[in-house]
Amino acid sequence: MNQNRKQSILYAHTAALLFGGTALFAKMITLPAEVITFWRAAISILVMLSLCALRRQTLRLERKRDAWMQIGLGLILGIHWATYYGAIQLSSVAIGVTALYVSPILSVLIESAIRRVWPDAIDLLLGGIVFIGVLCLVPDLNWENDYTKGILLGVVSAFFLTVRQILHTKTRAKHSSGLVLLFYQLIGISLLFAFFGLKTDPSALSNNWVPLVLLGVFFTAAPHFCNISALRNLEAKTTLIITSLMVPYGIVLGALILDEIPDLKTLIGCALIMIAATTENLRAGREQKIPPQQSVQH
Repeated sequence: MNQNRKQSILYAHTAALLFGGTALFAKMITLPAEVITFWRAAISILVMLSLCALRRQTLRLERKRDAWMQIGLGLILGIHWATYYGAIQLSSVAIGVTALYVSPILSVLIESAIRRVWPDAIDLLLGGIVFIGVLCLVPDLNWENDYTKGILLGVVSAFFLTVRQILHTKTRAKHSSGLVLLFYQLIGISLLFAFFGLKTDPSALSNNWVPLVLLGVFFTAAPHFCNISALRNLEAKTTLIITSLMVPYGIVLGALILDEIPDLKTLIGCALIMIAATTENLRAGREQKIPPQQSVQH
């Protein structure tokens, strides 16, 4: 294995670990999900500007409409982020990071509906496994239970992530880097939640300033940069496999830092969803040659 490939694998694992760690901040930051989302995006914009300046990379896109499309995708990504944090605040880190992996199955179902064709038997089987996995996560069918609400909100978050990823592959500016596209999407997120973020009580912000900066710099901008760096020398299949490790990384971090120990039923549900989603991602990458950006990221 050459040195560049080893370095890229390290970048990919670092990205997966940091993506898994983003979930912790829903519990560590004592602010509403929409406020966390705004400041996460706003701080990340400053980091992206600095990275592009250091790399002497232009932020200009080929067409003006590309910028507006990416800002529009940012609105969808922002809803995904806010519902993701809301799901974790109602339930747990394990449930939040696992719910993201409903996304590949939803992607197949939505794409099939768009093309007006039935998913094949394997896709339906994997969808059934995900459904069983979600049922394992649900403590009971009492809609007053916060955990149940958190799981449903997590599935909603996965839906918006799926929509963003489908549209991203159809609207992606071919000659622009992932960092530049993410910069415009972060602008969309900031615009969507500016009202909530800017009206927040300054004392509440001052009490959460350190974790907000950590989230924006080291758990948003840094993992995206690592992921993009990894893709220079790794094929999509390898990246997808490593990215799926964000689920166990997130669960372990939640247990170590927040003392959230999932029960056996939750772990079984997490395993079923992760196995089915990773299988679907690998099948999609092999059969349809989906680009690396389709991997679950947030």
